[in-house]
Amino acid sequence: MLSNFETDPSFLKLSTLSGLDHGLSVLKSKLDAGGIMDALKYLNSRIEHRFTAIYKFQGMTQRAVFLYDRLGKSASRLNAIAMSESLSRFITVNEPFGVTNSATDPFLIENGHRSVVTSFYGVALSPIDTQPTGSLCHFDLKPQKLPSPMERDFLSRAKRLLFIRLNGFGN
Repeated sequence: MLSNFETDPSFLKLSTLSGLDHGLSVLKSKLDAGGIMDALKYLNSRIEHRFTAIYKFQGMTQRAVFLYDRLGKSASRLNAIAMSESLSRFITVNEPFGVTNSATDPFLIENGHRSVVTSFYGVALSPIDTQPTGSLCHFDLKPQKLPSPMERDFLSRAKRLLFIRLNGFGN
């Protein structure tokens, strides 16, 4: 016999929402205890991508405000990226953007995009209903699967909490 968890869609939805709420609670505690970098480390622990970052858009460049590397190495070449080379340029306020392999993705090939980043998933950081002022993203230098739908939903919810914590971000 199947349990409620396996058969009742409303129970599944409640379980997922409860999981998201718990994740946001953990994220908030990481922010309170250790700041943005601890929060990025937590976000990164939930996915397979090597990097998790917050970038701020500044004209024709995006600059890393915070950059977490799972391997603990210096990623200085990723601190400032021309917007023309950035996968974040495809993010809109209402639509995240993700790619598993930028070298073989038809959309990126059609748009003549070349990037040092191979896999990417990002959401916009912005005041409500305005142009993105930055991005919250996971990325890697090798192909990776996109985060699960639940993880994508979680990142969309987490961006609000992180945006509020970024004093003066977007001004």
